[in-house]
This record gives sequence, structure tokens and C-alpha cells, in this order.
Amino acid sequence: MKPTCLIPCLSVVLFSAALTSCKLLETKEAPDSGFNPPTAATKNTRAAFLQEVWVSPAYQGTAVSQKFKSVYFAPVNTQHMAEQSWWQAQTPMRQNDLAQDTRKIATRLRHEFMTAVANHPAHKMKLALSPGPDTLVIELALVELVPSKAFWNAASTAAGFAVPGAGYLSMAGRGSIAIEGRARNGADNSIIATFKDRRTDKVAPVNLGKYTWYHGAEQNISEWAAEFASFLNTKPDETIKRTSRVTLKPW
Repeated sequence: MKPTCLIPCLSVVLFSAALTSCKLLETKEAPDSGFNPPTAATKNTRAAFLQEVWVSPAYQGTAVSQKFKSVYFAPVNTQHMAEQSWWQAQTPMRQNDLAQDTRKIATRLRHEFMTAVANHPAHKMKLALSPGPDTLVIELALVELVPSKAFWNAASTAAGFAVPGAGYLSMAGRGSIAIEGRARNGADNSIIATFKDRRTDKVAPVNLGKYTWYHGAEQNISEWAAEFASFLNTKPDETIKRTSRVTLKPW
């Protein structure tokens, strides 16, 4: 086999293996950061797009729009980011860069959630400018953010190829992002639900998106936002499912 054919052929084999191995694509939950109070997960919630959810019994089985007329997204909490082991392993200079990146991603996270709700075709939930009566308050925390590029060098060395070839072998070290959140009743500030979710970069046949630091995280944020908007606007018997961790798009 010609050397030039090695990388494409290897990519097809590995990508096919990824498609047929569910365990390979599973994303482990992030450790609890302490942002949410301890709760026992609620089973069989319709928020199937999240790894763990707790919902107060008083709010189970009802549409969000039946309880609230609007939703307020608080600024995203980032104080738990510096506690992650990947962050602590970086140099002080790099940690400063990561802090700036985190603020940008946190701003993007809030903006995309707000935009998705505002643009949802059902328009059952309005955006509120502040907490208050008839308002659902969503508080999000960004608790993990690992850029895709963090694994390039190690993957390239192990594979013996240039970066494009190494990308196929770096599935075990994809970038990741994790959030925790809680929902409050804006009338009395009581916590009525908590949730958490962690996602890694999608597996793609030619993952050109890995050439940017946070492409995978940005893609996951967009999907979270769309899923949350659907959850807030749909009927209580409609389950919102998690998107596939495989994409045929190379970007």
C-alpha cells in the first residue's frame, strides 16, 4: 500500500469502529463541582439530553410553560473552573489565557441559550430581564473546559503521522465541556430543579474543527441551547433526546 493511502484507509477503519462501539462514544459525567446542592437524580425525566437531572415532585409531569411565562438566564458562573486538574497542570501564564477563554465561552453560553429561546418557533417562553413572579430562573455554571488542541502533540507522536492523520487516533483525548445548572422559581427563589451534563467533541471522519481551540465546545453549546429551548417550549409528554456524538461533517 502506498504511504499516501495509509492515512485515509486508517481513518475509515477507525471511524467505522467508532460507529459500531457505543462504549467508545460514551462521555463520562464530570465530578460534582459543588455548585448544586446534593440531590438524588429523578428517573425517567423528559430531559433525556442531560446526564443527570433532579426535578422537584411539584413540577414533575407538567409543561414548563404551564408554570412560568418567561425565563431569565443569569450570568454563567465560572468560579469552579480553576479547580479542574487539567487547569491546575498548566503554567501560570497559560492559566491566565484559560481564564480569558473561560469568560468568553461563558458569555457565549448564556447568549446562545437566550437566542435559542427567543427564536424557538413555539414562542411559549419570553425572555425576562430579571428574576420575578412567573419567571423561571436558570443559573448555569461552566465547570470544565478542555480545548481540542490540548491533545494534538501526544496523538501525533503516538500515531507517527502529521496532525491530520493523528486526529483520527485522538478520540480518547477529545476536548470537553461540562456544565451544571439549577432552576429557580423567580417568585420565591426556591430551587425546583438541578442538572449536569458533560460532552466531548464529536467524532468525525475528518475532524477539521479540531484545528481551532474550542470548536467542539462551541458546537456542544449550540446543541445544548437548542435542546433547552425545545424542552422549555414542548409538551410534558415529549422527550428531548441527546444528539449523536458522531457527525459526518468534517467541521
